[in-house]
Amino acid sequence: MARYTSNVVRYATDETLQSPGRFAQHLDGVSQSVLIPGRCARSRQRAGVFAPGWAVVAALAMLLSPVGPAEAGPAERPDIPAVNAKRGSARDPIPRSVRMMGDAYRAFVARDFDRAYAVASRIDHKQLRNPDYAIYVLAQSAALLGKHRIALKHFRSLDKQSGSRFRSLARWRVADCLWALGSHSEARRMYQKLLASTRNGSRPDGDVALAQFRIALADARRGNTQAAIRELRSFLRKHPAHPLADTADRKLYELGGASAAGISASDRITRAERLTEDHRWHESIAELAMVGDQHNQDIVRERDYWTAMTLFKMRRRYRDAGDILLRIYKNLDNRAAKALFHGARALSRADFDADAVRWYQRLVAEYPSTKWAQEAQFLSGWLEFNMGNYTAAVPHLEHMLARYGKSKWAVEALWFLGFSNYLLGRYEQALPLFERLGRQKKKLIGGKGQYWYARTLDRLDRASQANREYRELVSRFPFSWYAHLARARLAEKGISLDPFGDNKRDPQRAPDIDEKIDSSLTRTRLIRKTDELLAAGLDVEAGVELRRGEKAFLKRYQRSAALAVLLDQYRRANNFNRPYMLAIVHGGRRALNAEPTGHARVWWQHAYPLAYRDLVEKWRHLGKNPSYYLYAIMRKESAFNPHTLSYADAIGLLQMIPPTTKRVVRHLDMEYTRDLLYDPALNIKTGSWYIGRLLQKFKWQIPYGAGSYNSGPRPVMRWMDRFGDRPADEFVELVPYRQTRGYMKKVTETYSRYLYLYENTVYDLPLAVDRKYVKNRLTY
Repeated sequence: MARYTSNVVRYATDETLQSPGRFAQHLDGVSQSVLIPGRCARSRQRAGVFAPGWAVVAALAMLLSPVGPAEAGPAERPDIPAVNAKRGSARDPIPRSVRMMGDAYRAFVARDFDRAYAVASRIDHKQLRNPDYAIYVLAQSAALLGKHRIALKHFRSLDKQSGSRFRSLARWRVADCLWALGSHSEARRMYQKLLASTRNGSRPDGDVALAQFRIALADARRGNTQAAIRELRSFLRKHPAHPLADTADRKLYELGGASAAGISASDRITRAERLTEDHRWHESIAELAMVGDQHNQDIVRERDYWTAMTLFKMRRRYRDAGDILLRIYKNLDNRAAKALFHGARALSRADFDADAVRWYQRLVAEYPSTKWAQEAQFLSGWLEFNMGNYTAAVPHLEHMLARYGKSKWAVEALWFLGFSNYLLGRYEQALPLFERLGRQKKKLIGGKGQYWYARTLDRLDRASQANREYRELVSRFPFSWYAHLARARLAEKGISLDPFGDNKRDPQRAPDIDEKIDSSLTRTRLIRKTDELLAAGLDVEAGVELRRGEKAFLKRYQRSAALAVLLDQYRRANNFNRPYMLAIVHGGRRALNAEPTGHARVWWQHAYPLAYRDLVEKWRHLGKNPSYYLYAIMRKESAFNPHTLSYADAIGLLQMIPPTTKRVVRHLDMEYTRDLLYDPALNIKTGSWYIGRLLQKFKWQIPYGAGSYNSGPRPVMRWMDRFGDRPADEFVELVPYRQTRGYMKKVTETYSRYLYLYENTVYDLPLAVDRKYVKNRLTY
């Protein structure tokens, strides 16, 4: 058998050597993965909107985890009132201890651990409302400087800070310090307790793999060789890409020789599963390639299954993935239906849609009671629809509703069945289907059903009834995509209707929110704590603490007053994401579907903020973007969270992706780095250039310019060539990408709301599509 490690798994790459800065470091004979503190947006994304941007650091002295500041602000901010000062009062001097806490954090972010330690060690913790932040910097800096005994003392102190967000982290760091000080048995016991606490699914604040590795080393030092071997083998199966894998492999060989360090074929498959889960596709494929055909059929079949699933998930070689899965699915027992489904799906993604339909139908015939059969039946009709075979789509969709009428795909099937009949001119058959769909409460489902019900009535020369449906739709879902279409259809008939329709909601019935800040609430513990963090320049941390205390704050104080204070405080922390969420939840339809006046206007302004206004106005001209267009894109893309990282590696406020950005920066005489897109200013600068030019490419047409940003311009060009002679309502519904269809609709609604809120301008959606897009080099 082969040894565990090979050149299959790379432990450091050029990319990981950039921020967050992963590299291998050898201390005391143990290879450690170190992540230098900085802007680690991936860890922020996993932790949530306000998860601070410390990356997980595994060093022999210490493990830094994602709990520190994402980006420390300046020592003093003229727009932040003094700690404990009333809103609107003159700014008082920032207390020395608060200023020092901010200085220590900034030194830490800059990796100047000597200065961070020196400043943090002089802070009088009794003068702080957030002493845990100062202790955190002091303890982490001490550990990174090799002052483990001092660090241990402070981490133990940190663990005693009731209510601190750092308590769980401190326990991991105590174990790390004990290990560094040579108290291996005590550290081992702590690591075991910490690992046990992670089995409930909670996100650990330490490196689970490192803990497991050190437990094995402690067992070996105690002479418990077999336990150490078992732990190391488990480590290598579960964490094949960890930077300690080489060291673990050598240690395993040292303890048990070639037989212990050997890796079985089943071990390789398990390792490949883990690599696939971590999106390390190429390493997974290479690991599987080491499992030869000489093994028994079960092993070979398992190898082939994971090879195909990895090829599928990496979005490459779909045809190969499909061929493998369709060859082996019958012998996969309880995974047979899943394999068959993904085999058919792979063929579809490789543009063999007709073949995919045949395999989907085989799945329905062979495994009719599975969830995969339900989706396969729907996709059979959906693929025929997208191929333009509306007649062929109808029986598949009818069968879907008859057999799987309660499945999650039933509503989609109802829509495509109705629209297929509509496009075939079978209006009488389409009408009741749209009517059923219109009973749904959501605007992009119920609104769609009601709109197309009205359009079908028009086709059947029942204009007066159609007009009533259009008018009701506008009142029911103001500013929605379908309300825009309904208003446009009425305008064709010479009927003018404002964006709120006939039955307007009273703005004064919007949920209460105080228009003035209750000064007594600004003196509460939560607000004073966050004021202190703001004064220290720790805006992100202030947002974290607000989010942690938000629920209790709303429960304890009168809601309208508490919400006003929270929204104000979030904005002071330069956070637009959480106010937007709070406005959606607490303002709701009563506020956001009413005229933006009175209480309703406050909710509108938080739901549709001028986020990062100075940056948007500074760079908007680069793409000649219309006013408020970038805000609409930003709201849809990131909900104003600059730390967001998507599954497709889209980054930051405007969710720019690295390959596109690398092209854009050439036009702006900039240099690309991995961190560029996490900086709001640079994200907006590059995004403005690109987004605006896409809008220009499609003749300033909001739905299609926005759609091209979601899907890329090439698909929209194809759709323009194919469907561009159709009106806007039909064109958008014929877009085959579900995500892009929804994106076009939502951005149009959001853009129109911004125009109405800030300029009192009504956006009128053109029904005609200008299909003659600009032919230029912007095809990426």
